[in-house]
Amino acid sequence: MTKSELIHYRLQAMLRENSFSDLSYLGIRNDVHWYNIGGNEVPVDAIEELESVEE
Repeated sequence: MTKSELIHYRLQAMLRENSFSDLSYLGIRNDVHWYNIGGNEVPVDAIEELESVEE
């Protein structure tokens, strides 16, 4: 399993368990999972790490 796949699965789990106004899944394009993050379309392989931010 690749790092991109792991990040995709973590993002999917986050989306299932929480509601985010600035994060949504866009689908697969050219065999890559894409997300809308803060109004930007981002391929999962461009995400280097996930960290939680407490407000």
